[in-house]
Amino acid sequence: MFACNFPGSRPIGAPREWNAELDGEVGTIFVMDITDVLSGHNIMASFYQPSPADLAALNAGGAIRLGIMGQRHPVFQLGVVTPAACAEAQLRPAWDMGEPI
Repeated sequence: MFACNFPGSRPIGAPREWNAELDGEVGTIFVMDITDVLSGHNIMASFYQPSPADLAALNAGGAIRLGIMGQRHPVFQLGVVTPAACAEAQLRPAWDMGEPI
């Protein structure tokens, strides 16, 4: 899975007190603020493109996993963006989040 960079985004990396030796490596994601049309709340949107291995796993019946660090689950959105919308947003794969597990 590739985290995508795109025009108008801002990077978000490891939390301030993150220790890569203890906590593992952290990549950067790229987000932009959008307003949810139903609630009026701010949403930080980020985009990801599956690798060929990801697509093969999904097409064979695999699943997408969402991991949230912490004890409480935040409100979130998860959806699929069409190829046309990806092209319009100028998504550029920035780093590979790893092979399917």
